[in-house]
Amino acid sequence: MRSSNYLRRAKRRQNKTTIHQQFNYSPNDKVCGKDSLASVMDVTITTVERWIRDGMPVEQRGDSTHEWLFDLTQVKQWYSEHFPKND
Repeated sequence: MRSSNYLRRAKRRQNKTTIHQQFNYSPNDKVCGKDSLASVMDVTITTVERWIRDGMPVEQRGDSTHEWLFDLTQVKQWYSEHFPKND
């Protein structure tokens, strides 16, 4: 029997292609909002917030009048430096 976390991640992976098709993100785009970045990176919003505290590059910090803005190229580069693949 699979754990609920496994099933949750499988569902996100299944929906991931739909999200990319819906928003048409390319690697050079800027992503608006923590929730959009979480969807693109296939993680939770809590993980995105932890990455921000750990030094992930942010194009524009959000507040009551501005959205969070992230550069996907910089975020993916930061991610690959901090979380290298174990091949």
